[in-house]
Amino acid sequence: MELEPSLEEMKAGFQSPCYKGALLDVRRSSDDSSLGIYPAHGSDRQLTVETLHISCKSDTYRGRKHKYGGIVIYARNGETVWYTANNSHCKSGYVVIMQTDTKAFEDLQAKWRNEPGKVHGIIYRRAFGESCKGMKVVGEGFGIMKGEFKIISGVFNAADDDYHDNSSFMNQYTAQYVEAVVDIWKRAGPNFPARQNYGVNELVN
Repeated sequence: MELEPSLEEMKAGFQSPCYKGALLDVRRSSDDSSLGIYPAHGSDRQLTVETLHISCKSDTYRGRKHKYGGIVIYARNGETVWYTANNSHCKSGYVVIMQTDTKAFEDLQAKWRNEPGKVHGIIYRRAFGESCKGMKVVGEGFGIMKGEFKIISGVFNAADDDYHDNSSFMNQYTAQYVEAVVDIWKRAGPNFPARQNYGVNELVN
């Protein structure tokens, strides 16, 4: 069984501006204003992430006793600004967090049992009104278990595209930024965070 690295082990490895993980090649810009996500072979475009946006479709945080799953989407069908089937307006760095131990979520898992994965594919479809199957979605998945940030997803992190390898973990570099947003979301508790958009340059020192 593959063990998830601790946060301390992850941070200890942040010695280079270029990190290779589930997302193969992530680089921070020289002025720290954005992250660049690069394809392995140059056949696809570079993706630039300037902000992380907490979607209003997210649930609120109700404490450590509950389970949550989340996704961050960087591109869909080659676009970095797009509209989904339910007219959600998205751009690179779009974050959705949902509570996954509710009866309503379990009912969706039973209803949409053919969606990729047991959690992250359901979150995608519930948020956007469309399946990620048959779409070229570049993203990452994560979880919050007993209040702790988890970086594993077999759906988005090990995707079969030119941006990912076959690891089910998030890229350790992007995980820092996503965890910072998750911490903001958690601190808001049952209230939605006062802001939805957070610049890359303000999230991680």
